[in-house]
Amino acid sequence: MSWLSKIARSDKVRIESNIARLEELKLRVHELGYFAMASQSGGYQALLELLDNRLVQGRDRVHDKLKSALEGENNSKLVLDAPARFQGIMVEAEDLIEREIFQEKRKLRELLSEKE
Repeated sequence: MSWLSKIARSDKVRIESNIARLEELKLRVHELGYFAMASQSGGYQALLELLDNRLVQGRDRVHDKLKSALEGENNSKLVLDAPARFQGIMVEAEDLIEREIFQEKRKLRELLSEKE
């Protein structure tokens, strides 16, 4: 097996892993929007934990969107004071994550087409 083939295989595994992790993150963000409606203080804590996730920290646009859900005007916590608005931000974050998934899938397609 040539070295190029080995590199391409490892890239394929890495990209597929990224796609799976991003899909899991999208599900967690979706659930967080509903969880925040039911338990505001628990939603705030879950958002803080999500912001510490390495996958979120590696995706600047997603991290910035989630971070914008921490505080609203006058330093109020959105999840506590405006859970419906918080849920809207979570929907926007889901869209950003979906774009990241699409980009990873495009990279995978390009990698597979180069391989052929």
